[in-house]
Amino acid sequence: MEHDASDLITVPAAALKASVARNTMLLAAKNGTIKAIRIGRNWLIYASDIERWKTENYRPQMAARYPKQDKEGDTP
Repeated sequence: MEHDASDLITVPAAALKASVARNTMLLAAKNGTIKAIRIGRNWLIYASDIERWKTENYRPQMAARYPKQDKEGDTP
């Protein structure tokens, strides 16, 4: 798939689009699991690659630092 410069977005914008933390997206760019380029100290991510990354690499069960609690305060 051919990418062009208009497809590039910042890490915070990509994280918002993917509904993940900024650091999660930054690590994906640094590790090469999502298509991105580095310009100076900034990373730009190809917006068209976000859905592919999320389905192939993102594991939401690993993202939960603490288990979610119901209204009574018990863990599900």
